Amino acid sequence: MFRDSDRKKCQQLFDKQYAGRKFSRGQYQEPIRQHVSPGTGLLDAACGRYLEFSRDLSDTVQVVGIDLEEQLDTRNGRSPYAIRGDLEHLLFPSNYFDVVISRSVVEHLTDPPRVFREFHRVLKPGGKVILSTPKKWDYISVAARLTPYIWHRALVSKMLGVSEDDVFPKLYRANTLSKLGRELQAAGFKAQTLKAVGHYPAYLMFSPMLFRIGMLYERLVAFNSFRHLRGTLLCVFEKAGAAAAGSRDARQTDRATEVGV
Repeated sequence: MFRDSDRKKCQQLFDKQYAGRKFSRGQYQEPIRQHVSPGTGLLDAACGRYLEFSRDLSDTVQVVGIDLEEQLDTRNGRSPYAIRGDLEHLLFPSNYFDVVISRSVVEHLTDPPRVFREFHRVLKPGGKVILSTPKKWDYISVAARLTPYIWHRALVSKMLGVSEDDVFPKLYRANTLSKLGRELQAAGFKAQTLKAVGHYPAYLMFSPMLFRIGMLYERLVAFNSFRHLRGTLLCVFEKAGAAAAGSRDARQTDRATEVGV
C-alpha cells in the first residue's frame, strides 16, 4: 500500500478513463472565468500557500489572497497579492471586491455564517461569491468524520502524498445543499447556481483496486437519478440589494438547488 508503482498504475487508469473530462476542479474554474474581466477585484479566500486557483488570473485580474499560512508565495509587488489573516475578520473595507472565491474551505470553518457575512460585506453590490466544497455525505467525508483526526491526518498525508501539516480538521457545518443555501441566503446573498457535481476518486489513487471501485461509483453518480450522491458542492451566489426580500431569496434558492439534503 502507498507504493509508487501503485500510484503510477492509478495515474495510467486516470489518463485512460478520464482524459478530457471536467470534474469539480474544472467546473469550479469555469464560473470564475465567466465572472471576471480585466480590472476585476478578486479575493481568494483561504488561498493556500501558492494561490493555486487564482494565480493564473493575475495578469488581468487584481488578485488578493488571504490565508492563515505563515508563508505565502508572492512578493506583493504586483498581483497576485496575499496577506495572512482570518476569514472571520477580513482585513478589507466594505464593498471592495467584485468576486470572492474559495475552494475546499467551507468544510473547515468553525463559524460559516460569520465568514459568509464577511464575504457579503467586502463584496460590491452585485458581486459574486463562488464556492466549491466537499459534500457532508460523500463517502470520503463520512470516512473523515468517523476517523480520529490524528489518524485522519496521517492517512490523508499518505493517500495524497502531502505533508501532514497540509491536512486540517474537517467540521462540515454548512456542507449540504440545503444548509449551504440557507446560510448564504441568511448572509444576504441570492442564488444563481447551487448544485452537486462529481469528482474522480482522487483519494483512492494509491490503490489500483480501490481506484477501480471508485471509478464505478463515479460512473453511477454521473446518472441524473443518482446526482444526490455526487461528492462536491458548487455554488455561485450574488450579493443582493438592500431591498431583496427573504421570501424571494428562499424561492430562488429552492429553484437553484438540485438536491436539498
